[in-house]
Amino acid sequence: MKEGRVIEVHRTNFIVKTGEVETTATVRGSFHEDGEFPKVGDYVSYTLLKDGQGVIELVRPRTSLIKRRSVSTDEEQVMVANVNLIFIVMGLDGDFSVSRLERYLLLATQSAVPAVIVLNKTDISTRLEEQMQEVEAVAGPTRVICVSALSGENMIAVKECFTAETTAVLLGSSGAGKSTMTNWLLGDDTQAVNETRADDSRGRHTTTSRQLFELPFGGYLIDTPGMRELGAADEESPAEIEVFSKIEDLASKCAFRNCDHDKSAGCAIIEALETGELTAREYNNYQKIVKEREFLANKETTNAARHFAQTKKRELQREAAALRTRLSRGKK
Repeated sequence: MKEGRVIEVHRTNFIVKTGEVETTATVRGSFHEDGEFPKVGDYVSYTLLKDGQGVIELVRPRTSLIKRRSVSTDEEQVMVANVNLIFIVMGLDGDFSVSRLERYLLLATQSAVPAVIVLNKTDISTRLEEQMQEVEAVAGPTRVICVSALSGENMIAVKECFTAETTAVLLGSSGAGKSTMTNWLLGDDTQAVNETRADDSRGRHTTTSRQLFELPFGGYLIDTPGMRELGAADEESPAEIEVFSKIEDLASKCAFRNCDHDKSAGCAIIEALETGELTAREYNNYQKIVKEREFLANKETTNAARHFAQTKKRELQREAAALRTRLSRGKK
């Protein structure tokens, strides 16, 4: 068997790279049974067939996984494997959102992978100093780099984050500039780039699949499509737990047990928002996470009820069939 790394995933095929050779491969056996298919970044063992195609036999143990839970479904989605650095890319135009940045920072914490925040499009920002202050207020020890990927301004600072052993992934919204950063680091225009819409600074999802590239100066980079949603993960991160504890502690100090935290007199949360002890962003994120989890819990309950009904229906159908068989034999 040969050894290689998955650099791209399509519906039924996987592109595996061994040295300078790229092989189109499929999977068989247990992969179809358990649904645990290889992901971009995986190291795999595969058999090379006579026609030059490959068949992946197994996935090597992973050192890390970047995964999210979809807001619209209750499924956990593995995005990439075996990365040791996350670049959180955010545009300094209409893409700028500190609340979304906090969600990406939570994702990095949950994945146990160090992150670097890259603020792109310094060339068009009209309030860079103010935006930097907002980001630094939530970034904590996470490094922040300001760049213009289009002009190349300060991109050398991003390049210096790599060593020969680095596998980094670019995460961020569509239109944030991930593909432009990829092209700069590769030294060519490998990734197609579209203009962002002037009205909302959103891109047109130029990158449609996750791709791993070997960089000419050493290390690897995974470009990803922009994510429209970033759901809460199963396990709460320390930062998330801290926010929940803070708000729930405040709620316990409200004058009334049934306080709606909106207009009720004696509300400790409203008072904390007015004094600055609690920021509106913290409270909005708390409400968003609570709603997501309520949605997932309701969906799981609905799915469980549907599964129970379907199981009972099949049992009744089997009992009815057995009864018809006994009646038929009795008539004979």
